[in-house]
Amino acid sequence: MSGPFSSVAGFPIVSGRLMIPATGPWTADVALQVANALSGAVTVVIGNLTLQGTVYRSSAYGGQTQARIVAGAAGWRKNTTPQGYGSAGGISLATVLQDAATSVGETINVTGAPTTIGNGFARGDGLASLLLDQAVQFGWIPAWYIDATGTTQTRAWPASTINTPFTPTEQRPDHGRVTIATEDYASWMPGTSFSHPILDQAYTSGGVEYEWDPDGKFRFQVLTDPASADRFVGPLRVFVQSETAGTRFYGRYEYSISNPTPTTVDLAPTDPTIGLPEIQNVPLLSSSIASYTAPSGGLAHLQFINGSPARPVCVWTEADASVGPVSVTLCPQSSSAPAAARVGDTVVIVFPPAMQISGLQGLPIPTEPFIGLLTCTTPGIGTIQTGSSLLGIGG
Repeated sequence: MSGPFSSVAGFPIVSGRLMIPATGPWTADVALQVANALSGAVTVVIGNLTLQGTVYRSSAYGGQTQARIVAGAAGWRKNTTPQGYGSAGGISLATVLQDAATSVGETINVTGAPTTIGNGFARGDGLASLLLDQAVQFGWIPAWYIDATGTTQTRAWPASTINTPFTPTEQRPDHGRVTIATEDYASWMPGTSFSHPILDQAYTSGGVEYEWDPDGKFRFQVLTDPASADRFVGPLRVFVQSETAGTRFYGRYEYSISNPTPTTVDLAPTDPTIGLPEIQNVPLLSSSIASYTAPSGGLAHLQFINGSPARPVCVWTEADASVGPVSVTLCPQSSSAPAAARVGDTVVIVFPPAMQISGLQGLPIPTEPFIGLLTCTTPGIGTIQTGSSLLGIGG
């Protein structure tokens, strides 16, 4: 005798919903025909589709069990501890992600990631999945998901085309949903393309949703609008971005320099993924006591005063070795370090009490040798008249 059409750990699904998004883990909230709560790793079956997941929470009530099942080991919802990395040879993203996956009990297959992401990396505390989202944000990986076997993949769902029979039973363009009748659920993953004579166009899945009504009705829907977008996470991401849009102007960003002057520079971002534009005539705001023109093509750091996009300033530039600046050590007044002299400062000149001199004497043309001693008043007092045009010391 064959098992139930849909089940968790072999127990029939009575009601609930399972969602597979384009990015992140699939989740299921279901009521099961079993009186005891579940725990640990479980297998979810829907027709010919089999998914490996883990019970995130579960409780028994009224002869049934309510459970939330999360893809893989449900570890990406756990918190990680801070971890620092540093290497002169570069830090591998694969190492960072593998360490995080291991710490929360997940299995990950890192593909398509850059060999190194820098000479240092800081993993903060918080949800482990935030590390994967961060990798997507910085363009290190295109996306991530958890496949049917429970393995985390650092890429988008494979593109494919539905070639098995199916029938669209309802289309809601206003909701961006198509209800599908099929016997091949395993092929309908995010990223699959499909078309049908009764549909107005070809579509690409942005996520799928399975729903079991308490009255026994089963519904399978594909989210389609816009094509290839993550229909589950996308709206939440838009909301979060709208609430945090201003925070990007509190960062410090690497730019390249063009058209430098002693007071301004034109700047272009070195990393286009930060979502900030080129900016012209950015004021130089340097704490250096040297004045110089920044090197064209060099690097600079851009910040925004008080987080205002209307107040960009350049707070650091690379030094041009041919121009400066020269390192200067500033010391507190109580320091015993040697002091610096300025134009206008009084100086004391110490002469020897007697100096031997020699030369020629005689008028109108000196022709006779002269040898003698010059007696000097010491010390002598004077004032510094000139100094460096590149260095100024406040009074």
